[in-house]
Amino acid sequence: MSDPSFVSDLDLLRAAKGGNDAAFHTLVDRHAKALFRIALSLCGNRTDAEDIVQETFLGAYRGMKNFAERSSVKTWLMQILTRQSHKAWHKSKNQRDSLPINEQTADDRSASRVEDRMDVMQMLQSLPQPHREVIVLRHLQGLSYDEMARVLNLPQGTVESRLTRARAELRSRLNGFQAE
Repeated sequence: MSDPSFVSDLDLLRAAKGGNDAAFHTLVDRHAKALFRIALSLCGNRTDAEDIVQETFLGAYRGMKNFAERSSVKTWLMQILTRQSHKAWHKSKNQRDSLPINEQTADDRSASRVEDRMDVMQMLQSLPQPHREVIVLRHLQGLSYDEMARVLNLPQGTVESRLTRARAELRSRLNGFQAE
């Protein structure tokens, strides 16, 4: 195979289907960081996010023969990650952790920004899973409504209405938190 940086995701997946493990490893290297960021936003802690990403790639490896090429490889991986996140969410209902922030800053403005980020992340973590997913996919990952619909396997209208409700709920919680 030529330089992997110039090979498309689809070509890499096709090569991996044909038994080329290096092609699959290239896909993992290419998408791991972005998937980890999404998983961290969805679940709230590093350990669970790492587990979700690992399960995502395991699921992709096991299911790559069934990839029908109706979406991009990235969208397919995000669909798997979303399912893995749902599984983890349901498994850990009784033991949810808050997102640890290990940053220490010297200047007060930076400390204030970190505190604001912590507040927003706590509010995000307090949203129900379906609302958190649409906020993360739209505002943190920048997906279009069409891409979100494919990732979540939902009609686009459902995604749009869910995002509207999620934004309203997040806004309400943030306003309530600031009033305290």
